[in-house]
Parts: sequence; structure tokens; C-alpha cells
Amino acid sequence: MHTEPLKFHYGLLILGSLLLSNLLVPVSAEDPNPPSIHSSSGAWPIRRQWTPAETRHYAQWVERIYVMKTKGNVEQRIAKLERVLTDPAMNLLEDRAFLGEGSNPQLPLGVIGAMHNMMDCGKFTAFLPAYYAYRRALPWMTTVVTSGHGDIRTSQFNIPVGVISSFTSGSVGEFFGNAVGCFISGNYRVNLNGKNSEWSDTVPVALNRQYLMPGCINYVDGHCLVLGRISEYGELHFLNCSTTHTRDIFTYNGMNTVTGLTARGSDPYNEWNGCYQGLRVLRYPIAITDAHGRVLQVRRRTDEEMKEFGFSTEQYEAIREMTRNHYIPEGEFKAQSFHDLIRLRLKTVDTIAPLRFMEEYAVELLDAYEFREVFVQDAWKDVLANGPIVYPEERYNENIFQAFGRWETWSSPSSDVDRRNKYFYLADWLEYAIRMFGIMPKFVDLLGLEKHQIRSQGDLAKALITEKNRIFAKHSMEYMNSKGKNIRLTLLDIEQRLYDLSFDPNHPPELRWGAPIGSEERASAPQTYTPVPSGAKVAMEDAYRWEAFYRSLGQRETDVSCLRDMFTTGFPIRDKLDLQVGKWTDETRPVLAAVQTRAEAAAPIQSVTDEVPAAGIPARTAELRTSDGSSPRDQGANVRLVRRAYNRPETNWSSRR
Repeated sequence: MHTEPLKFHYGLLILGSLLLSNLLVPVSAEDPNPPSIHSSSGAWPIRRQWTPAETRHYAQWVERIYVMKTKGNVEQRIAKLERVLTDPAMNLLEDRAFLGEGSNPQLPLGVIGAMHNMMDCGKFTAFLPAYYAYRRALPWMTTVVTSGHGDIRTSQFNIPVGVISSFTSGSVGEFFGNAVGCFISGNYRVNLNGKNSEWSDTVPVALNRQYLMPGCINYVDGHCLVLGRISEYGELHFLNCSTTHTRDIFTYNGMNTVTGLTARGSDPYNEWNGCYQGLRVLRYPIAITDAHGRVLQVRRRTDEEMKEFGFSTEQYEAIREMTRNHYIPEGEFKAQSFHDLIRLRLKTVDTIAPLRFMEEYAVELLDAYEFREVFVQDAWKDVLANGPIVYPEERYNENIFQAFGRWETWSSPSSDVDRRNKYFYLADWLEYAIRMFGIMPKFVDLLGLEKHQIRSQGDLAKALITEKNRIFAKHSMEYMNSKGKNIRLTLLDIEQRLYDLSFDPNHPPELRWGAPIGSEERASAPQTYTPVPSGAKVAMEDAYRWEAFYRSLGQRETDVSCLRDMFTTGFPIRDKLDLQVGKWTDETRPVLAAVQTRAEAAAPIQSVTDEVPAAGIPARTAELRTSDGSSPRDQGANVRLVRRAYNRPETNWSSRR
């Protein structure tokens, strides 16, 4: 998956060394899993088995990397693979006590360099556990999969056809080259009941802190992340790696990427079809030994054996419950979303503080858009130096989210989806706080909100909107336009332009940052064009107008991507924060009615879906043409796009006119 390079924002070192030390996970001096077996075959000696204690040790190692990537010094925050692995402050395996007896030395720098050059989000999730296993003298393996149908990255399901094992590989370099080099995001698309499913790399994990911990994987339609930390609020924070030539390693703060799960039973012919997205735990291999502890073979653990490590299908059953009832029972509460269920299960605090959360989250949100500016400038430089980049229009082996070559490197539809979701995550979190205020008033700490008279959920909603606007107005960044002039944008400006930020690398910075039509800001943009595979050139303003639907999406698409004569109206867009949270200010709403409101809000979405072809798509759709203009395009693709938009899990939508 395409992601963007990370550049450290030098103004955001707001935590001192004392706070950093408090964030670090305590490291035990005693080895939780001493050597107990031995082998002399394969890529490296094996001296340990994977145990629950070992997975907690692995979680500590991953969490330290996350903490240093977010709270370390400048070099640590921008660290790429070699620095991450060789900096003792970042890599606990450089600490002899943590590494333990009988372990293996640092991976050769040549292998580290080779791994750096091939990193992407999928290979990163394969590399981290493989590296840890090598250093700790544990067995490791990855799977080779084949497509069940079509592109292996987007196939409905994939089939494991073999494994690459450290025990049967001839050397460290050979193993990492094959096990990581051949790993792709499609490795995660294995149905639980499919052929050879017990060869899969991961299994779904139970939603509790005993099993869901740093080192677990989140997968959603080609996007792979490593869980890096779980906050006291039950918030999930992730590590990711980019596909660009710089191969940056960066963080995703928030649960905005935990989405797109398939409910158990969605397919009437196979109840587990598609149930491979979501939160996953690694399928740890096991070494088979003789009576003397000598390793004879290494194999995958079965589903039954993985229950000890957290194998559970409850995520897909919870989504089914949400689909049926619009809530998920959790003890005495009714979780109104999958994210709420995660928070209720994983939180370790007795209260939440919305104002403090907003203040901290605004910094993270602005940081995400400042990183975007670095990428926008690099993309514009590439276009100026090497010419326009072909838009993958109606290509059946790629689309704007999954492509090849320069489009994959320099476009930003995927990462823009992530940023929109990051923005909406704040809205969802504030709604969570409002719901909990109606259910458990003492759970919501009103510190800093005393100037607002808060007696009901409506009062709290008004206060939070007011404070959000105050906070957003004081946080700003600058982008450089095509004339070299710096343009200031506040978070309020970015919020207003949320659906106007172009992902097309052929567009100048003014359009990439959504400068309004007719404004002085937009007037400085040079006229460019976007080429399509047929060789045609689409004028800048036409391409920008026809890309409007894709600028509104809250998830990646796997179908073909359209451009010329794409519909520009009639599709749903999600309400922004003020409208979403503002729905709680209705004074007729009972204070304790939180458990009904989301169900009522979601109900119309189900009925709208069937009406979309007639009411949602304008008449001009019927006039669409193929790339060469010779015959009408099948309207079904556009109909399906709108249907999927209405079927997305968000519940606050309005029709874009």
C-alpha cells in the first residue's frame, strides 16, 4: 500500500526526558523464557519455543520502538530500519539482559540494508517478528499464498501453498530474502475455513489485554499495520512503513484504521468468507523435538493450539451483532460501535478527560497534515522534473489505491483516506464521551470545561464543539504554493477543505491543499493535465472535478477507478464534526437515551442503499463513455461505487449536491 514519507516536525518535542522515562515499559532483568531446546540446522540455531511469556517479551520490544518513534529525539523519530535496529535506546534486543542467553548476534548490516530497500507496510509486518525470532533464537516461518481469484492483493480469498521456514533455510540472508521479500499484503487474505488455512500467518485475536498487545497485526484491504501501543483509554496506536524510496517508518495514532471488518455469516454460502480483516495475532510456529530437546522439525500451530495465544473469532461475531441490533452488549453497557467495544475492553482508567484529549489529538492531527505537505512538495518536484503521471483509469489490474510505478509512489488517495478517518476519529471519540456521560456521568472528567454549564449530553456536545473550534483555530501549518509562497492554514481551514484536498500528483500544491475555486489562492496555480492510459490528456480542472467522489471516501476501494465523465454529484458524504456531534444538542433528546440514538441514526442508511440507483445518481451518468468515446460505459461500476459508499459503516451522511 502507498504511504507517505515521514519528516519530523521539529516544533513538536513537547515532552521531556522525565516524561519519556515514564512512558517506557519496565524491562525485567530475568529472562522470561530461557533456552530449553537446541538445533544446528537452518538459518540460525533454535534454542527457545514460543510461549505466552515470550509473546509478552516481544510486545515489550515492539512497544519500545513505538515509544521512541513518537517521543524520542529528532534522530529517533525519523529513524529508518537500520537506526531502529542499531540504536540501543530503540532496540531492546541490543540490551544483553533483554536479549538473553543463547541468543543470536545483530543481523548483518548487508541484510538490514537489503530489507530496508524492499520495505512496505506488508513486508514490515513480516520483518519485525522474523527479526525478533532470529535474535532470540526462536523458530519462524512465513507463508506463500496464491490467489483464489484475480489480483492477489484484492482477491476475495487467497490459498496458502507453502511455507518458508528458518529451520529449512540455508542462511540468514536466504531466509530473510525469501520470507520477507516474498511477503505481500495478500498473505492476510486467507479465510478461516479455506484450504490450508492453518498454514496462514495470523489468526483473529481476542479483544482483551491478555492477548491483544503490541506486535499484533491490523489488516484492512491491503493496508497492514503493527500494533505499537495501547493507551490507558483503550486507544490503539500503530507502526507502519512506507513504500517510497525513503522507506520511512512512522506511527498511526488512533483507531481510525480499525475498520472494514466483515460480519460472520455475511456470505450465505460461506459464513467465514472475508473474515480475515481486523486485529490479528501471529500464528507462532512450534519446534518438534526429541526427548533430548533436539529440534526435529518446525511446523505451524493449529487453530486449537493458537487458543493459548488468543485465537478468537469474536470480532466477526461482534460486527454481526452490531449489524443486527446496532449495538454490541458488553456487561451492563451497550457499545454503540466496534471502537467503543475495544475501548471498554481495554481501558485501564476510571475516567476520560475530553478537553485534554482534544488538545493532544489536535497536535497529532496537525502533525499528520504537516507530513502531507512534505510529500506534496516531493510529488510536485517529481512531476516538474519527470513529467505528468498516468492516472490508472479503468485498469482492471490496478486502481488509484493499488497501482504500480510513479502513481503508487506519488499519489495520496490511501493516506488521504487515513487522514480523513483520523479527523473523523475525533468526532467518534467525542460522541463516545457524550454517550458515556449519559450512561456513567462520573466517567467523564469535565476538567477545563467548567466555564460551560454542563447538565446534559446536549450541554456537553455544545461545549465540546466550542472548544474544538477554539483549539483548531490556534493550530496552524504552512504549505508552499507553486510560486514558492507560504500559505497558512489552520486546522479549521483544513477541516473546511476536508473533501477538497486533491490526491492527484499532477495537480499543483494549490489544488492538493484545496484552494477554493475563484480565490486568489487558487489563481496562482499553473494549468496542468492528468494523462490516462489511452494517451488522452485530461485538463486540470476537469480531472479535479471528476475526482470529487474519491476525495470523499472513508475507505480504500478495490474496484476499477474511473475519471472522465465520472459523476460529480449525488453521492453521500459524511457530516463533519460540528454536524455529527451537534446532533446531540437537540434539547428534546432524553439525557440517558444514548443507547437508542446511534441505532436510530443508522437505520435509514439500510433503506437508502436500495434507492441510490434511482435517486442518488444524476441523469448524466447514463451518458458516460468509454475511454475512446466509442460506446457507453457500463453504468454498473458507478452504481456500485455509490452503493458501497452508502454501505460504509459510518452513520452520519448527507448527499453531496
